[in-house]
Amino acid sequence: MNDAEIEAVVGALQRCVGRTLLQVWQPARDRIVLGLSDGTFLLLVPRGPDARIHSIAERPPNPPKPFSFQGACRARLHGPLRALEKEPGDRVVRLGFGTGGLELRLTGRSGGLWLVEGNEVVAAYDGPAPAALPPLPARAPRPEPARFDTSADADLAARAFFEDAARARTHGDLRARAERGLRTAVGRDVRLLENLHDDRARAARAPELRHHADLLAASLHAVPRGANVLHATDWETGEAVAIALDPALPASAVMEKLYKQARRLDRVGRRIDERIREVEARLRTGREQLERIGELGEEEIRSMVASLPRERRGGATTPAARPYVEWTGPAGERVLVGRNAAANRRLTFQVARGTDWWMHVRDRPGAHVVLPMEARDRTPPLALLLAAAQIALAHAKLPIGEAAEVQYTRVRDVRAVPGEVGRVTVANEKVLRVARDPAALVGWSTDDE
Repeated sequence: MNDAEIEAVVGALQRCVGRTLLQVWQPARDRIVLGLSDGTFLLLVPRGPDARIHSIAERPPNPPKPFSFQGACRARLHGPLRALEKEPGDRVVRLGFGTGGLELRLTGRSGGLWLVEGNEVVAAYDGPAPAALPPLPARAPRPEPARFDTSADADLAARAFFEDAARARTHGDLRARAERGLRTAVGRDVRLLENLHDDRARAARAPELRHHADLLAASLHAVPRGANVLHATDWETGEAVAIALDPALPASAVMEKLYKQARRLDRVGRRIDERIREVEARLRTGREQLERIGELGEEEIRSMVASLPRERRGGATTPAARPYVEWTGPAGERVLVGRNAAANRRLTFQVARGTDWWMHVRDRPGAHVVLPMEARDRTPPLALLLAAAQIALAHAKLPIGEAAEVQYTRVRDVRAVPGEVGRVTVANEKVLRVARDPAALVGWSTDDE
């Protein structure tokens, strides 16, 4: 508020002088509400873009844990409001109650609110009380007109003006949050689509593998024991084809392996085509929403924000700055993987919560894997556990087809071994035995560039 606005509102609020203070509330760190005997709720906002003083229709609810400034005001402020005055030439308002009072400074960054008794500062709204009130900053007079109508009731006009400004700010913040979430979702789907197309290209090898198996089946009688390659003639093209063999396996076992790989790639290819159609449709919807977000009303934006994945705590962090690689599943599932031994410790004991789940390839060096759980005491579904196990095997660099045991438990059951970075002890563990199969991660993407 500027000088003209404060002076007009303080003048309008002179009707409150003489009214008894009934209660003090602090619904937020920078919000103080005084309840007076005439039913007026007087709002004091010391700092921020809308620092101000005016009445409000009803008080907001208090937080579960009260602020100490509220307790100090309730203990020290009593009786009628005997004075409500503006400092001439400055944006300072003083409210007097019996032997105590409040000093409200609407002076920008140097602003604040203090509970005073005589020359003693008893409490400050935002922290420990200083020994004395800070000096007012030097300020040249700046005549500015009021931004709202002061010709009638300036208090009601200020209330309407700042409520409109708060609604506009809330709408802007909500729209920015929705736009940020949409851009994140669109970017994730673009990466996922690229990975799906790569997977489909690999799945397209199914006919080639099946054909090699057919050629091998026709030549089983001619394959010598221990051979590592078969040179066969393609009966369709007449060209020579080299088929890799495993000297440790009979040729018939290699043939069955090729048929099995072809069948698996056929199944994967069908699933990939379905996922590509789903992601493309979602990508179109996300881009359309981004284009028209400026036209949406508040309720539509709220609904959109509710449908987006929740923003991560701690603000935006670049993937490279985090101690983990993040994998994202087809339905938005998240799996976090430590980048190295030191990052494993940070991920498990600083990033993860006790109710999240922890995974590791048993009896092998490798990354810690964490499954963040939105709901407390919830066990991950089997599909998520199996996908996370495949991710653990991939980061442990197990060869495709090799099986290993993957242990998992809640993060709260993992303890660090003192003095040994990366070493932990595990309680209440369960074990999955899983063979590494890249096809099991169709639809998953990672932010590790």
